[in-house]
Amino acid sequence: MVLAPPTPPPLSTTEIQDAARGENSSSQTAIAQETQTSGNNGPDTYHLRFPFIVEAVSASDYPKVIQIAEEVDLTAVGNNQTSRLLIIAPLVLAYLILDQSPPARYALARLSESHATHPLSKLLATLLNVTTNRNHSKVYATAATLVELISQPGFFDQDLAMVLTKLTTVFIERFRLRTFELLSRAYNSLTMAQAENYLGVPSETILAEASKNGWEYDSTSQILKPRAFSQKSNNTTNFSSLSTFAFVADSVGRLEA
Repeated sequence: MVLAPPTPPPLSTTEIQDAARGENSSSQTAIAQETQTSGNNGPDTYHLRFPFIVEAVSASDYPKVIQIAEEVDLTAVGNNQTSRLLIIAPLVLAYLILDQSPPARYALARLSESHATHPLSKLLATLLNVTTNRNHSKVYATAATLVELISQPGFFDQDLAMVLTKLTTVFIERFRLRTFELLSRAYNSLTMAQAENYLGVPSETILAEASKNGWEYDSTSQILKPRAFSQKSNNTTNFSSLSTFAFVADSVGRLEA
């Protein structure tokens, strides 16, 4: 059977909700078929394809993670098994690593209600929301809560836990790097307290990173002065868009009010 190319993910909230309802409705027959056979025929599609996700994550190939996960979720039958999270959870985090919130939101929106209420799905949704809103302190706190959840001995899949631990760690590193670059654009100077809020690490770590990036620090006033940002070519960097910068600028205004 030849599959048509996937429809581009919707961007508005209404489109996402409509698409999710449509997918859940159209999959009911397939779910019934899967329910009859999955219990007796060994691993389902999600389990069978999960090793390819593991391989891509191990290679730090996050576009490949997305490609594999989207293909599996498009073609697999049955969406009520917990095993579907073997695909969706890495997919959401891979999108966040690449700073692509809309398709991450779409991936979560098309989950069934039983999946949406799973603790892992709820934490991923929270992480997506605070990341989109650039609520920096909550991004770091939610990521820590996510790692705590998947580190519990009773977590339903230990291999998935290891994959998600790496993806969450990489996401925080990328988020912090993007924030660091954006601070260089948004500020001529900022206090250490502001930097700690934005970057979610102690002052010692900030000073070490600031020194590597040519920032100046006045220990008496505890003021950091970012190095003037130099525009890099499009083929060497891919930091957040102007809308992301607007979030930082808005945060600056609220913080200084």
